[in-house]
Amino acid sequence: MDKTKTIIIAVVVIILIAVGAFAYISANSHNTKIDVLSNETLKNGASVRIMLTDEYRNAYPGEIVYIKILDESGWAHKYEVKTDDMGEGSVELQGFDNGNYTLHCNFNGTMFNKPSHSLTNLNINDGLG
Repeated sequence: MDKTKTIIIAVVVIILIAVGAFAYISANSHNTKIDVLSNETLKNGASVRIMLTDEYRNAYPGEIVYIKILDESGWAHKYEVKTDDMGEGSVELQGFDNGNYTLHCNFNGTMFNKPSHSLTNLNINDGLG
């Protein structure tokens, strides 16, 4: 009987620790935001620039942001960008046809930083078409 009681107490303690840790992380995690810094109309060779910040505009350096550029037919160009010391990252546009694209940016979050997503329309026009 004492062994069963000890096991039950141990399980309850583990559950309380897990709930406490979850509550602590939830209370101390920050919202994040991905801003697109470049213009909505760009030329081939130009760069799409993004910035990852928290709700207080503090930059997040060294984080991975996933960028997907979709053309009108749904074809996706995928990139993985690591933010610099200012929380900025960029992707150079090479080999894109003139047209309208949708720019999806995703940050998966970390233990204390919540995930975020941004969606922006993008027009690539080199002036030749």
